[in-house]
Amino acid sequence: MEENTLVIADIKSPNFKGRSTGHYFAVAQNYYELFHSHVPTLVAGGPIYALRFKLEQMLRLPNDVLLMAEPSWKSKWKYLMNARALFKQAKGDTIVVQQGGVLSSFIAIALFYHRQSRLFLIQYSKEGVDSRTKRLLYRLVKHKIDGIVCPNEMVGEAYGIPYCVVPDYIYLGENAIPDIPYKDKKYDVCFVGRIEEEKGVLDVARKLAGNRRRMVIAGKVRDEGLAEQLRQVASSCRNIELHIGYVSDDEYYDYIRQSRFCILNYQGEYSRRSSGVVLDTVFNNVPVIGKQCKALDFISQFGCGYVYEDLESLDLDSVMTEQNYDIYIQNIAKYKQKHVEYGEKLKRFLTDTRTCK
Repeated sequence: MEENTLVIADIKSPNFKGRSTGHYFAVAQNYYELFHSHVPTLVAGGPIYALRFKLEQMLRLPNDVLLMAEPSWKSKWKYLMNARALFKQAKGDTIVVQQGGVLSSFIAIALFYHRQSRLFLIQYSKEGVDSRTKRLLYRLVKHKIDGIVCPNEMVGEAYGIPYCVVPDYIYLGENAIPDIPYKDKKYDVCFVGRIEEEKGVLDVARKLAGNRRRMVIAGKVRDEGLAEQLRQVASSCRNIELHIGYVSDDEYYDYIRQSRFCILNYQGEYSRRSSGVVLDTVFNNVPVIGKQCKALDFISQFGCGYVYEDLESLDLDSVMTEQNYDIYIQNIAKYKQKHVEYGEKLKRFLTDTRTCK
């Protein structure tokens, strides 16, 4: 195959009060670092991407979607205009589209993409085919898509085209900041990132309230009712530190690194999809304690923490020991070595004409 440019695209480019939200920047940075020495690589995104990437690293899209600051029709229109600009500017290249607005992406592909490039979609779940409308739209564009990058076979099989199973992003062997020793960590437990009811953090907070374990909960909450319940739990005890609101990247990683363990009590849709928070945590050498689900399959497979069936019967004192912590850290080191294979697998899938299952 003749070498061309690989473009990792965030068509949505969400902008929350001048800040990027979610893991869009992290995925873009990860793919850029993985591929740029292998093939010419660009990051496609709206103006918000200038905060993270140099001009020569970017394919500039015209719009950011301003979260909580504009009507939905305007956000969808911006998405479509970004998609049109992307497909025009990246003609002849390999385009990898981050998941963000499933219906909008299918409509954009139907309207503006004419197979003048190679097109891959990152899909973390079966969301793109979980309703009759989505399945209909997907059938209209399926023939235009070269492949799916996904976290497990269940997601890949749902789309019925070539797919590559790899983690949401690949560990690149870089850890510039030294780990904080176990005894010097500020928190026993953390829960950091966007706070949703289906992430089960309220149940975890209630279980630890008044416990000798110190816990930090930090992140944005869209549901004010959930936020108020968390405030009530935290105000009734001294061992839970609560920070509701935007968390910067530096704060996010600092909370993780300052913690001995991370508890992820995923439920509902979050139990059926992958999770960047799990990888962020493990990549920073913090073991995960969590409810058994798809997102945590690798935690149990590689022994990077402890997976439980039921939170109520979970005995934290027997799990959260320094001895177990040391074992989990050793297993995390072995898991990171697997990412060399994942990286090579993803390179083959996106830059060769062959499929990769």
